[in-house]
Amino acid sequence: MRVIYGLDNVPDESTDRAVAIGVFDGVHWGHKSIFSHLLQEANNFGLQSLTFTFEKNPAELLAPTRAPYYISTLSQRIELIQSTGVDSVVIADFTPHLAHISREDFLSQVLIDKLRTKRLVVGANFRFGRNREGDIRYLSEVAPDLGIGITVVPAVVIDGGPVSSTRIRAHLLRGDVEIAAKLLGHRFALRGTVVMGNQIGRSIGFPTANVKGEPRQLIPGRGVYAVETTIDKTPYMGVCNIGTRPTFDGEGITVEVHIDGFQGDIYGRQLDVVFCRRLRDELKFSSRDSLVSQIREDLQRANKSCRW
Repeated sequence: MRVIYGLDNVPDESTDRAVAIGVFDGVHWGHKSIFSHLLQEANNFGLQSLTFTFEKNPAELLAPTRAPYYISTLSQRIELIQSTGVDSVVIADFTPHLAHISREDFLSQVLIDKLRTKRLVVGANFRFGRNREGDIRYLSEVAPDLGIGITVVPAVVIDGGPVSSTRIRAHLLRGDVEIAAKLLGHRFALRGTVVMGNQIGRSIGFPTANVKGEPRQLIPGRGVYAVETTIDKTPYMGVCNIGTRPTFDGEGITVEVHIDGFQGDIYGRQLDVVFCRRLRDELKFSSRDSLVSQIREDLQRANKSCRW
């Protein structure tokens, strides 16, 4: 898959395209349905398939106090989109110019002039242009005269409700990682960098990797989780604590992962922490011995929860 950063870097070539537009945070079942239709349209009409997305959620510019946290980092989004088989992805900055462009100019300047769009594939709630003035009804009225065919993909419904990034975020913040995985179509993974901690885990025989995510990256609700990760192509099971380490009077939310069976140094390395199941609440223990006993029990339960 070709990754293109910025609209100005889209090659000026005589290639007509089928295009899907969206933020696609999490790349959940609803998004995957859009990509499936995109590939079908591209195949049916002999077009290249292209996804047009934004580096940051437009809400960060339009309504920064209400902008959501991210389910997936940009690099994760790119990898997940690539796994669908799309030919190209354009990652644009949502600039003030894009925020104020009229719906007419968005169609002519972006979809037609820049992307050479012949088929447009979007979700039912798709909006575009200044003040979100462009919608499906408007597209249906003007697109045929512009030589663009429109495919509107209905929402995917699971457990009686439409799959959405908002719904998935709510489950993750409650610690419902298994439900989130069902809606995503894959397990939620927190991608971050391993940073130096206070070595408390090592002092009790269970060294932990302290994982620091990117700014505005969503962290699941406080608790203890069964997780898995891969280091140098070797999969490992582990236990992740998200919270304040109350047994040791900790402050501030941390993400600490004990990787069962791993002994190496991974400071400064990127780590994907894949969440399998929430095991329990974060607890304050009366002694280190009782904490160690609980960690051993957590590891036994985690082994049954994560399967590669």
